[in-house]
Amino acid sequence: MKLFRKIYLEVFLGMFALAVSLLAFSAWEVKRQGLDEARRYGVERVERNVREIREKNAEEKITVLESHVRDIIISSEFQEHFGSMAVLWKNGEEVRNLSPYFLDRDLLDEMRKKSRLPETEAFVGGPFAEGGRRLLVFYKKESDFGAGDEYSFAVFQDVTEIYERTKKLVLYGAGVSGGLLISIGFLLYRLLYRLFLPLEKLKSGAADIAEGKYGGRIPVWRKDEIGDVTSSFNCMAEKVERHVEALREVNEKQKQLLGSLAHEMKTPLTAIIGNADLLLTVQLKEEQEEKALSYILDESRRLSRLSEKMLELTGLYENGGMGAVMKEMELGVLFRRLEASAAFRLKEKNISLKTKVQTEGLSRVMDVDLMESLLLNLVDNACKASGVGGNILVSADEQGVYVQDFGQGIPKEEIERVTEAFYMVDKARGRSAGGCGLGLALCSQIARIHGAGLFIESREKEGTKVSVLWGAEGKGDGQQERESF
Repeated sequence: MKLFRKIYLEVFLGMFALAVSLLAFSAWEVKRQGLDEARRYGVERVERNVREIREKNAEEKITVLESHVRDIIISSEFQEHFGSMAVLWKNGEEVRNLSPYFLDRDLLDEMRKKSRLPETEAFVGGPFAEGGRRLLVFYKKESDFGAGDEYSFAVFQDVTEIYERTKKLVLYGAGVSGGLLISIGFLLYRLLYRLFLPLEKLKSGAADIAEGKYGGRIPVWRKDEIGDVTSSFNCMAEKVERHVEALREVNEKQKQLLGSLAHEMKTPLTAIIGNADLLLTVQLKEEQEEKALSYILDESRRLSRLSEKMLELTGLYENGGMGAVMKEMELGVLFRRLEASAAFRLKEKNISLKTKVQTEGLSRVMDVDLMESLLLNLVDNACKASGVGGNILVSADEQGVYVQDFGQGIPKEEIERVTEAFYMVDKARGRSAGGCGLGLALCSQIARIHGAGLFIESREKEGTKVSVLWGAEGKGDGQQERESF
């Protein structure tokens, strides 16, 4: 059962119980007040009639009359004042009873004793059910009516009307309460339905997200707790969508990387297999064997570098730089580490590396290992593009870090693609130099992690300048328009 229906049933049953309780209390109170009023009126009537009979008998001095004459007079006056719904006893014997009911005087005496009333007060019993009627009995044990004899009497008072009035009140109240409950129940159901409608939409939205539909949002038209929950849900859905989209992009990039990696590995593996097969099946001269072994060694080293860079680039794509350890580092210290790391590579081609920091003590917050890897890749690319005895300039200022060579340069139409994984401008020259086309892709990702952009300026036969500009994330990885560099 839905939550709003459970709440509706609980509230409706509570209102129903309250209505029944109020109706029952009202009926009981009306009946009680009616019976109390009837008892009070009956007692007053009994006392008033007894007083009037006594006063009349005193005026007529019936005590001087014969006993049987007094009895006739008392009986006549008793009927005149109390009507036919009364019973009269004299000295314990019934002398008049015109009512359709029988009363046991001894039982009335017992009931009177239990009530502990004074002898002179009238006892009220009931109401009793007799012949489909409800009756109150007013019993007076001692009264001489001014005649000098001991009389007792009981008077019946019909209170059936009080019960009928109470019954009508219950029926009327039940009808009114039923109508109100139906009306209020309908309005309450609609109110709860509208109140919980956003929760149904939240449920539907959650189901859509579970099915992979991340674009849906739930409109917020209420400014209460449910509205806050809806806003939070939309925020969560947006973040989930962004996260899934990022994962999708990473997955797509990894697929491309793996596909490109498989393609790039074919050439060196084919060369390695071919030369190894040649060594095993053909009798070669010593010079040819050395050449084949050297080729196998070079291609194996190339595969090793390819796997290392592939692992590093894949790791950066997967965690988006979450594992980067940022700390402040002086750029001058970073450049000294770069010179030490690149010394062997520079010595192979007798290339001179010059470093320059525009402002002494200039520092940036960075992951030192990643930034050193970026600069090493850029210097390595500069070495491949430079001839023997060439120069490479690495500099830094407040805006960024720059690596410039004066070698082959890059054709203008190729600059936009050089940061793609495995893309090489001159594949033959790149492979011969031990390249794999991952260097600039790796540099671009490291720059993004540091909130920077990678910009490339190049002219054929004049050289290339790669700029890592701080605060230019998302704007790099392409050609930077400048007149000179």
